[in-house]
Amino acid sequence: MTRWVSYSEKRQFLTTFLQQHRLKHPDARFVLQYLLQHPHLLENVHFTETEQKQARWLIISTAMAEEEGLVFYRRGQKSTSLASIMGDLALHPNETLYLTLHFPGKARNFSYLRLIDHQAFENVRRHERHEKMAKAAEQVLDEALKRHEVSILKMQIDQALDRKDMELFHKLTEQLKKYEGQS
Repeated sequence: MTRWVSYSEKRQFLTTFLQQHRLKHPDARFVLQYLLQHPHLLENVHFTETEQKQARWLIISTAMAEEEGLVFYRRGQKSTSLASIMGDLALHPNETLYLTLHFPGKARNFSYLRLIDHQAFENVRRHERHEKMAKAAEQVLDEALKRHEVSILKMQIDQALDRKDMELFHKLTEQLKKYEGQS
């Protein structure tokens, strides 16, 4: 479910973003300023972190990001031309425009995370929870396996003592010391 984001939240974030970051492509600043000057366009902007190549999707990167500086997709067609971006914004002012920003620290930027598509954000959270649970389960299984192997070694040591096999006894006790040293 996508969370509704107000015009003022979007405006405040983009204004701050432009003040704090140097953009990789000079025309990207112009596009963002144009959106800020036209509230009816900004109302239709949806921040996203998921690929939207078949929709209307604008990608803007800061100078510190690895991604391209300014990319625009419309129905699968890619463009980096300011003229085509501005023409599309003028001709289709009521269509949804997905916006992805690439900048350092965005994964920890609460203001940005509040703007992005809530469902995508929840998918990231769900993945992180899954990874955490999987790691915990793996640790439990590793510990159980280790306890089982230690109990088998102790049983084999007892059997070696019963048979008075000192060579096997010393070999098994060394293995046991290694296991217990890993704890």
